Amino acid sequence: MKNLRWGLLAAGTIAAEFAAGVDESEHGVLEAVAARSGDRAAEFASRFEIPKCYGAYEDLLADPDVDAIYISTPHPLHGEWAIRAAEAGKHILCEKPLTMSVAEAEKVIEAARANDVFLMEAFMYRLHPQIRRLAELISCGAIGEVRAVDVTFSYHFAVPRLIDPALGGGGIFDVGCYCTSLARLVSQAATGQDVVEPEEVLGMARLDENGVDEVAFGLLRLPGGILAQLACGFQLTQDDHIRVYGSEGQLYVPKPAWIHEMRKPKTSQIILTPEGGEPEAIEVEATQGLFAREADHVATHLEDRQAPELTWAETLANLRTLERWREAVAR
Repeated sequence: MKNLRWGLLAAGTIAAEFAAGVDESEHGVLEAVAARSGDRAAEFASRFEIPKCYGAYEDLLADPDVDAIYISTPHPLHGEWAIRAAEAGKHILCEKPLTMSVAEAEKVIEAARANDVFLMEAFMYRLHPQIRRLAELISCGAIGEVRAVDVTFSYHFAVPRLIDPALGGGGIFDVGCYCTSLARLVSQAATGQDVVEPEEVLGMARLDENGVDEVAFGLLRLPGGILAQLACGFQLTQDDHIRVYGSEGQLYVPKPAWIHEMRKPKTSQIILTPEGGEPEAIEVEATQGLFAREADHVATHLEDRQAPELTWAETLANLRTLERWREAVAR
């Protein structure tokens, strides 16, 4: 497989994690980086030994040596730059959420289709062996008929973009998207359907004076008769976890794949407790860092234009769920 030459569109914290991942990947190389400031781009390029740096995103898209663009701007800018990348003939890996609305996401997908380029929303946790094993345990009936799922992703760290509505602030679109994605995955594994959406969405939130959701809770009724309880936020530290309850037992993930600790190669656990039995720790080994795995996943599925775990239909279904959750808490 030819090495995929990456251009990084934005040079923030998550871009640094992805850059380190590309360096560790089997099929990716760092070709260029662009930032709003030329000095910032130059500093980032020096840190990761990237050959080229640009002080304008347009210059990155015009670089003929760049095959794929990784977009990590603030959420509201994802759509614009994904479309422009597609029009420039570049393959696209865009940080979650792909856009701030379903309508805009549909435009991005249409641009990818019209320009025949790869497009994937960067839900890197879905590629972790831990999550794949969790789905296998559910689908093979390890806990019987799935009845409920409980997911939390919540921390206390108010960076400026999270409290600014103009920058896509709020916990639901920033980390609640992981909760909806995981809950829907549980329903998909339990029912055998490729993509599911909730039949009902309820929610409540603590909103600041600008209407930004600082802490939010959601309830979903999913296909298969599965109920989901979700908690997210950026102004409250809670215990991040996944719990799946079935008629014959439960599964517990104390350290979900999305937390920083799990992004490096290491062994994680899924605790299986049969109904009336003793807990059993199922160890899952990850031999590759999560961002390196993500970069290689793009390279592997480039010709398919979509990734199997993260299809365009999957992205739209999750965004529709997020919109319904945000509408519910804003009432």
